[in-house]
Amino acid sequence: MRNLKTSKYKITYFVNQNDQKWEVVEFPTNEVVRTYRRKVDAEMFSEHLISNKPFGEFPLPKFLKGNIDIRE
Repeated sequence: MRNLKTSKYKITYFVNQNDQKWEVVEFPTNEVVRTYRRKVDAEMFSEHLISNKPFGEFPLPKFLKGNIDIRE
């Protein structure tokens, strides 16, 4: 297993469309952080995570991933 501190990959986030939902995905783990119904909300959350990394160069903990936004 690769040590994330010495890894050549840095943690970043991007938006991916899945059917009618928009997912914020963490790279390089490729895990869904949060799912939104609107693209604008997903992009804003992704930009916020990129500019203000809550755990520095470490990925988000698993218990913070996979939340679904139910706002319309």
